[in-house]
Amino acid sequence: MKTWTAVTLALSIAISSSLSERCFSQAFLLQKPMMTANRGTSRPSASHSQLFAATPDDSSSISILKGCKLTYFGIPGRGEAIRLALAIGGVEFEEHRVPFPAWGKVKPTTPWGAVPVLKLADGSQLAQARSVLRFVGRHTSLYPVEEPLLAQRVDELMDALEDLGATITNVGQGLPTKEEKEAARLVAVSEGGVVHDVLVRIDAFIEAHGDDGYAVGADLNIASILTFTTIGRLVGGVFVGVPSTVCDPFLNIQRVRKTVGSHPAVVAWYDARIEQQKSIDKLSPAEQILVGCRDM
Repeated sequence: MKTWTAVTLALSIAISSSLSERCFSQAFLLQKPMMTANRGTSRPSASHSQLFAATPDDSSSISILKGCKLTYFGIPGRGEAIRLALAIGGVEFEEHRVPFPAWGKVKPTTPWGAVPVLKLADGSQLAQARSVLRFVGRHTSLYPVEEPLLAQRVDELMDALEDLGATITNVGQGLPTKEEKEAARLVAVSEGGVVHDVLVRIDAFIEAHGDDGYAVGADLNIASILTFTTIGRLVGGVFVGVPSTVCDPFLNIQRVRKTVGSHPAVVAWYDARIEQQKSIDKLSPAEQILVGCRDM
């Protein structure tokens, strides 16, 4: 058995009024990959696993998440907003980053043949990215359960962000060469393009329904977190041909990226990731973009 050494980073984070001005101490226990023997054979299931240990508040709501395990690939993608919501909420959770070669074995074990999947301490498996994010938000004061109209606005923006991802994914489909696909994406994100139009609408929505650097309402919630991660994916090299500066003209979107990226728990999360990987250069381009938002 090959075991990883552990790096413990202790920190104290003052949670903003969006979390009812609660204070708690957090510690990140980051483990390097290990291969564990299973009936005489090695298995990759723990090779990208990370344990995030925190001291959560006394809320009975958050207790349902204590000891949960989040499974996703080793990239930001559709799992990053859930990771950050758990971290911001002070939830103790284990993170399993699935290596792409191991996906064929992991896939049949998931409810819908896809990740992310959140496994609760009682063994329940929760799936579908936005559904899981909303569940986590409800139990970490990051979803306005008691304000139905505000909750609708949160859901509305999250759906629009899903549309943004689908729109850019569809651009260039079927084109015969990489160069043609990249050119089509550049047109799509330029003024008058289909992706640019969605960004215009998202920016206007944030101006109408957000405040003080938050996407919806005047406090941090999952709408801001998902804006942060979705835009990071758009400009972070996932879609080759899309310039990293494509969102620069959209000041409301940029403010949200700055606000979330500079949140103490988010800064601590990415600092711990850098410590784990030994260098920021070892992070994916999209994750590096997310790290850099604190300095916007």
